[in-house]
Amino acid sequence: MNYKLLLSILLFVLVKNGFAQITITHPFERMVYQRNNSNQAKINIAGNYYSAIDRVDARVVSITGGNTTAWTTIQSNPSNGYFYGTITATGGWYRLEVNAYRNNTLVDSKSIQKLGIGEVFAIAGQSNAQGGAGVSTPAEEDMVNTVNYSNNLTDYNRLPIGFSKMEGDSCKIGPFHYVPWAWGKLGDLLVRKLGVPVLFYGAGHGGTSSNDWSKSSQGLPYDGESWKRQDLGAPYRALENSVAYYGSLTGLRAVLWHQGESDPETFFLPYYENVRNVINKSRENAEHTSLAWVVARVSRNPEPHDGPILGQNTLISGFQVGGGDYYPPVPYVFAGPNTDNINGSTYRTDGIHFDTYAGQIEFANAWNSTLDNTFFTSSIPMMASALLPVSLTCNNSTPATPITLSVTGGFNKYAWSNRQNTVQESIGFNYNGCCQYTNIPPVGYENLNWRTLDSTSITTGTAARYAANVRKSSKKVFFSPVIDLSAFTLPTSPAFSSSATQVRPNDSLVLTGSNCNGTFLWSTGATTNPLTFVPSTTNSYTVQCKTLYCISAATSPQTITVSSCFPDNLNLNGTVSSAESPYSSQQSIQSNQIIQLSGKINYTAAKKVELRPGFEAKSGTVFQAMISGCN
Repeated sequence: MNYKLLLSILLFVLVKNGFAQITITHPFERMVYQRNNSNQAKINIAGNYYSAIDRVDARVVSITGGNTTAWTTIQSNPSNGYFYGTITATGGWYRLEVNAYRNNTLVDSKSIQKLGIGEVFAIAGQSNAQGGAGVSTPAEEDMVNTVNYSNNLTDYNRLPIGFSKMEGDSCKIGPFHYVPWAWGKLGDLLVRKLGVPVLFYGAGHGGTSSNDWSKSSQGLPYDGESWKRQDLGAPYRALENSVAYYGSLTGLRAVLWHQGESDPETFFLPYYENVRNVINKSRENAEHTSLAWVVARVSRNPEPHDGPILGQNTLISGFQVGGGDYYPPVPYVFAGPNTDNINGSTYRTDGIHFDTYAGQIEFANAWNSTLDNTFFTSSIPMMASALLPVSLTCNNSTPATPITLSVTGGFNKYAWSNRQNTVQESIGFNYNGCCQYTNIPPVGYENLNWRTLDSTSITTGTAARYAANVRKSSKKVFFSPVIDLSAFTLPTSPAFSSSATQVRPNDSLVLTGSNCNGTFLWSTGATTNPLTFVPSTTNSYTVQCKTLYCISAATSPQTITVSSCFPDNLNLNGTVSSAESPYSSQQSIQSNQIIQLSGKINYTAAKKVELRPGFEAKSGTVFQAMISGCN
């Protein structure tokens, strides 16, 4: 009995899970949305449906901080192969729940177990920003997150989308850092101070000068070692990816800038102008002119140097040269820590890098102290972008390429994906000064292959899992939801028959469809088959075949006349047990009907009415037959 009961339960679960399911394709586990200064953010929610649904509801349930929201309908009658909508919530760590319904009946439920609304930062600069040899301090708090992938090729086609806890010494801070360095400790401090989750993007690049950053941000060559890969846009490209690619998905509070060790001989003015160029380019790429930058005062190599420090202070506060030129501060640039003050072998074994646990703790403490309430209330965060809408067209006449997808809007570049990257296409490469390391995205990351950024706004293809991204001339990227059309089916061409071509008023008509591999969709709006109804007037009827995403062409119309006057002979049989509409013929009527006690019927014919053997009008019925024309 126990075995049979277990088998029955398993079969029930398999049937239930195999029928009418949905999936959530956005957001991702551990994704953190940047909150605004009112402690709120919109959460983009998208997914796929595998049977018909007509409503999708969602809510977030508080895990730590924040507030559980009420169930909200994010979309009714989803189409184009996916559902999409938004809900607004306050800063916190949540579980996202999504329910799909049809005719107010729950079809399926899915959830994202950990999702955040909090603070998102991009890290930029050189080795003390990127990290490298020596120790690292991964996060202890569960709410510290990162993109656990690194690739110094900074290739758009190798940038996966996914998020992980910043744990373990080998955890990356994508898109570029290959170790946690001190940022895990800073994440812990911020989570404990703010009570919201934190997400870091890593775009620092060891050994780079302010000139390298300025020139690469403008697409200009600079004198530098070959390992810096300026042919791939380094060092700036990783920051561009952080603010314009990933930042579009999550939003961004600020860029944390820690650089200056490679500029010991740089005068303050070139340093100021170089970094200002980078700031301006990042704001252009982000399409956020007030994108905050937090600039650390750093120059020790191994002694401190005045030029970069004065340049950094000028970016923050401006500088008056005696009674001469005035160099204004750059708007929305905030004072970061003065890490030159953290000195000695306890903190830096080589006098430059924070390559000890003690050094990284002091480094993180210094950064944490500058990211204070004044900074959070004065900076203006960049919010996540809405997902890009996609339209689906079914090509019923070209079954070899049955799918056409399109996006609207004037964009500079278009890219479509219809598959995941292979392992070889996914590999990210990193160097730590002596050796090359490779890594691939963790399981669960979206690892789409963007075929080419020179595609058009329309793509046509076969059954597959599709997504689009577009780039504006600013370099900002927008993403569509993933649309799973891997089980895409075109509808067949249906046909139907009717029980009659003419019926009297109040008589039923039966329409019976055939040759449909989906749902019959009648011109009346009904979807049952056969369709039985009482037509009120003469009308024409058609039927279409509807699969999950497509509808066939309509059949040729069939006209059904509603009238008691028939043009041809009538042969009547059966029972009349209630008051019915009369039968009239422009020819003759022959009847062997039985008219019951409660029956009522009249016959009218232009030529004759013949009551044949078997006809009976029981006593008390109302029956009349007469010779007369009709029209």
